Amino acid sequence: MNPAQDELTKVQNLYVMQMELWKVLDGRVRSPDKVKDARKCLKDFKALLKDVDWKYMGGEDVYQELVGLATEADARLKKVQTSN
Repeated sequence: MNPAQDELTKVQNLYVMQMELWKVLDGRVRSPDKVKDARKCLKDFKALLKDVDWKYMGGEDVYQELVGLATEADARLKKVQTSN
């Protein structure tokens, strides 16, 4: 795989994970198992976000939006965990 394909694969994986994190933000993650899965997804999302080149995802503004999503999902998961 060439470097550009590798970066595009990372971006695609980020967008798939983003869909899972939206479930957290929508309040659909409540059970302890779902919270655990969401935490793992968020951890992987943050790691991949640090590794991906923002130029392949449409620009720095898109990157910043995804960083904001990670921050918001993290806060929401902490809130869900404390209420369980």
